[in-house]
Amino acid sequence: MHIKNFRMREIRKLKELQIESGVLNTEALMLVLKRKSFPDKVVRVFKYLDAQEDPNVMAKKLYVVTALNTPNPYQEIEELVIPDSIIYVDNLIAGFGVPLIENHKNFGAIIQNPNIPLKEKIPYLQQLGNIIDKVQRVDASKNRFQFGDLNEFNFIIDGNDKVKAIDLDSAYLGVGEPLDMAYYLLRNDYITNFIKKHNSNKYKVTDSGIIIPNDDTDLYCYNMIVLKALSKENIYKQDINTYYQYLEYLRLLGLPSDLIESFNNIYIPKENSNPKDILDQIDPSLEEKLDFKEFIKTFKI
Repeated sequence: MHIKNFRMREIRKLKELQIESGVLNTEALMLVLKRKSFPDKVVRVFKYLDAQEDPNVMAKKLYVVTALNTPNPYQEIEELVIPDSIIYVDNLIAGFGVPLIENHKNFGAIIQNPNIPLKEKIPYLQQLGNIIDKVQRVDASKNRFQFGDLNEFNFIIDGNDKVKAIDLDSAYLGVGEPLDMAYYLLRNDYITNFIKKHNSNKYKVTDSGIIIPNDDTDLYCYNMIVLKALSKENIYKQDINTYYQYLEYLRLLGLPSDLIESFNNIYIPKENSNPKDILDQIDPSLEEKLDFKEFIKTFKI
């Protein structure tokens, strides 16, 4: 793993990585580093660490990055873009460097783009499902990898149309309290209510109320990403009654029953499933009807 120390004046001279409109990036400055003496990198300098305001968060991220750079089976998954450099600014740890992937597109920008037809999004969604499946099939007795903050903006599509996972410093390896910044899990009252209602190990929270990442939470996030692509809406924000009404609407439209079951299982005491192999059974001609706005009109909600 590389270690690179910059002066602040050097950081200010680096160009920011061009990010598509609408892509979430509240955590870090994304800077492009190209030096003859150093492999091309994207340098993530965390905004909130300018004055080392939250060293606790930095320590957790450093643990994850260091563990991922120690020989482990996850390094064999080529779709994981693992940070391979620690970045210091004026002798203070400030972020991480990852290999620069030229000519990429953000996965989230593709998924939420209304001008890209669903039939073009489905292969990307399936690739994402395959990455999750590869990670969950790894036999790791300790330091088991969970994406933690699994959301569509933390994946990119490279110049060869291959989906890759980025921002892996936010992963969870089963040690200590997880970071409280997961897009789909942060202050998720529906999962919290599930935990209160059911005597189940499916979802768990820490004493401070943070949802602990596991295979089920990662699959929860994936199912929500698929639903967002279908509905053009953040379905995870809908109340439970509306959520299940929308699932019934999808059933009436003729979506595969196994796909409906995968969505249905999210809020019941049953393991979540990965619907990647079912997605190509969706009839692309239903795209307009799948829109959440059409559901609202039909059910007069």
